[in-house]
Amino acid sequence: MFAESLQLSSDFSGEVRLFPLSDLVLFPGVVLPLHIFESRYQEMLQDAVDDDQLIAMATLLPGHEHDYYSRPPVAPIVCIGQVTAHERTESGTYNLVLVGVQPAEILHEIEPVRAFRRASVEVLRAASEASDASSDKMVDEDLAALVQQRIPAAEKLVRMYREGRLDTTKMVDVLAFHLPLPTDLKLQLLAESRTEVRVEMLVGALPATSAAEAPPAPPSDFSDN
Repeated sequence: MFAESLQLSSDFSGEVRLFPLSDLVLFPGVVLPLHIFESRYQEMLQDAVDDDQLIAMATLLPGHEHDYYSRPPVAPIVCIGQVTAHERTESGTYNLVLVGVQPAEILHEIEPVRAFRRASVEVLRAASEASDASSDKMVDEDLAALVQQRIPAAEKLVRMYREGRLDTTKMVDVLAFHLPLPTDLKLQLLAESRTEVRVEMLVGALPATSAAEAPPAPPSDFSDN
């Protein structure tokens, strides 16, 4: 699923809560449902809800398994997300919906004072910069044709793109999130700010992605409204 673009507040402090997971890279505009059952992340969610609604999804690096319950290393590139909905279940766990807002780079982790991790970050690829790029407003037919060929289930997504209801940045973001690409490549796509370079990176990866591997559900969930 994909949501309308959200933006960070002008008074964003540069500090974020970190929610590290393995093999998951969030992208701006992507809607991510999450189930929270660990107490430290329940505390993190409550802190976010009481404050700025922000949680940054971080990607655990290989070899984290032996140190999962401590502070295992994470990739330096994260995606700041905004909590748009949450509920407490009867069992005491939480369901939440997080929408990707902007990528950021971790400058350093903040000395912990709570059970969850926090970091000071530098925001990357500002939404306003991406939307003003001329290359972002032009339909890349190579990208559209290749997606249509390799991922038949994404027909609706391609139509929205060709009709101008989805710009190139959003097109790349939603494809990069849903396709079974290597985690390292997803992180590179998240960090890269140049639209044309991101398209080249994604197009170069698409031929190796078979239609059978591509998840059909997310593109078909797009709303025409």
